[in-house]
Amino acid sequence: MNRSSRVVGVLLSVYLVLLLVALLAPESGRQTEAVLRFQHVLARIGIDGPRVTYDRLEVVSNALIVVPVALMGSVIRPDWTWRDWTAVAFVGALAVETVQGVLLPDRQASFSDVVANTAGALAGALLFRLVRPMLRAKGSAR
Repeated sequence: MNRSSRVVGVLLSVYLVLLLVALLAPESGRQTEAVLRFQHVLARIGIDGPRVTYDRLEVVSNALIVVPVALMGSVIRPDWTWRDWTAVAFVGALAVETVQGVLLPDRQASFSDVVANTAGALAGALLFRLVRPMLRAKGSAR
């Protein structure tokens, strides 16, 4: 493993810990505040209207928070395909939602979160496949 992969591995580890803290928190007040702030920022730049609802932004947010996992993970495991990342994300999201639904009474499990998290991992893996040729070209230019 080269130095840049090790750095990405550390960043991914920190990100995963923070993500798990947020996903397994006993209540979801801060996550709700984050989605509301996201909605406010979008409105300030002119992206608002009846279709930009809290529920839709929550789904988008749930997808976006997983994109970095598959993107950074693909740097470490470039042999994994988008199918691998999608499957891992589905199982991970299902586990998190099960914990939320069974063990955290102030949280609500949601299948739409499983779908959004899985879609986010797919997007991250595909994004890596898109930028991978650029990373190779940059590395060979040295």
